[in-house]
Amino acid sequence: MKLPQFVPILTAFTARVSGLEMSELLQSPTALARALADTQKVVGHDGVLSLFDSLLLSSACIRTQGEMSTPGETHDMGLIPPDEILQTTPLATLLESIQPLRHHLPDRAMIFTTFTGPGLLYSQLQDIFESSAMTGGADSDYVLDVILSVVRSALELKTDGIALIEQAAPGIPSELQRCHKKIRKLTDFYDAGFLVFRLPGAEDQEPVIPAHCVFDLAPSAHCIDPLLGQLEQSAASDTPPVTTAGDVPASTPVEELKTL
Repeated sequence: MKLPQFVPILTAFTARVSGLEMSELLQSPTALARALADTQKVVGHDGVLSLFDSLLLSSACIRTQGEMSTPGETHDMGLIPPDEILQTTPLATLLESIQPLRHHLPDRAMIFTTFTGPGLLYSQLQDIFESSAMTGGADSDYVLDVILSVVRSALELKTDGIALIEQAAPGIPSELQRCHKKIRKLTDFYDAGFLVFRLPGAEDQEPVIPAHCVFDLAPSAHCIDPLLGQLEQSAASDTPPVTTAGDVPASTPVEELKTL
């Protein structure tokens, strides 16, 4: 297993390079793969994030009232079963773009498929249920099943690594904190990398995440200052990867990115 040295967060910039809106890219695996590959050619980074979107999974988990199969159903109302999550758009688009993207990238460029982490997903789903008329809620077993399902699918599709967007928050069940260990075991089995982009949290003491590299992102949503990761001691490289402290604005000059 090896880690890339430059992993910028380029969601907005990728849309600019492609000339398409992100909503259009997320409807077509081919268009998304081409846009990500074109961005890599422009910037030259060697760690390609499939999509940096902290709301992707929570949106995929929620079924609108018009989609409910049985009127008046109360069991897990509003939640799509974990075994159906993989067929939802844009999540399906993201997964289906992995293999065509591999054919467009140079050999040195590594693909990291990015998902919401278990702690952040749990908090998001709890907030959705509390702020809506839906009954029930998302328990830790549901979140665990969703996370492991999407991670396993990405690894089976030959992604080079998993990147989680995570955030500490009060009330996260301990079994979800242990989910990171399960993900690490899966990535080790597939000889894949495991990165975590940690958003500013709500707790002073965050649990240790057993990833190969953890980035503590800045509070600013639009910051291109370079940010070094906290590299695991046993990782193959002694040099921690570099990322940007937030999504790079679409208007950023290419040369400014290349100097990082």
